[in-house]
Amino acid sequence: MHALSIPTWVIHISSVVEWIAAIWLIWTYGDVSRNHAWWGLSIAMLPALVSAMCACTWHFFDNAASLEWLVTLQASMTVVGNCTQMVAAWWIWRSTASHPQVTKALSLNAIVPLPLLLLPSLFPIAKETLFAISLFPYLGFLWFLTRSGQTPRLALIGFYVLLVFVAVTIPAGIYAKTAYSANLADVDWLHGGAESFLTFSNILVVLGFRQGIIECRSLLETQA
Repeated sequence: MHALSIPTWVIHISSVVEWIAAIWLIWTYGDVSRNHAWWGLSIAMLPALVSAMCACTWHFFDNAASLEWLVTLQASMTVVGNCTQMVAAWWIWRSTASHPQVTKALSLNAIVPLPLLLLPSLFPIAKETLFAISLFPYLGFLWFLTRSGQTPRLALIGFYVLLVFVAVTIPAGIYAKTAYSANLADVDWLHGGAESFLTFSNILVVLGFRQGIIECRSLLETQA
């Protein structure tokens, strides 16, 4: 547990809490906006929560080498989570398109299980490769979510800010290797600094969907 300083732990824990809040707010947004395709995204975000919990568990045990399989599981769940979010974003986009039958054909139960079929085949792949692979479905997620035109603007910006987190993490990891001969997770100030961008991204997502819910409720009251 002492591998991370208190400020870095605060950043990690707040990121997890914010992601849980985002899941709940997105579900609520789907309810008040009367577009239940958003419920699919709420469910699709659960693998990413598992990924975050894997990272926190590994840090809790001081980044023990014997538990490094948790990092591989974290990377695998990141790939799966980004795939499920891409599928959910596609569903949201199709729900606003001219083919509503496509939305009806895709059940909520299909959002998470289908990409989970990829999970066993991901474990033989190096964790660094998995993290790199995960970027591609995330870009697809952003593409569909942007095209849908239904995402609260601030929340959409928050999802895009995650790319800044990725962009910062790569050079930070390289610097940790060259300057400290250590992994990024073992250089606290670099680790916490990089993770702060993830926290900022999640905060924007939470605030964006909260604002979206307020606006939808206000519109419904006006129409009543």
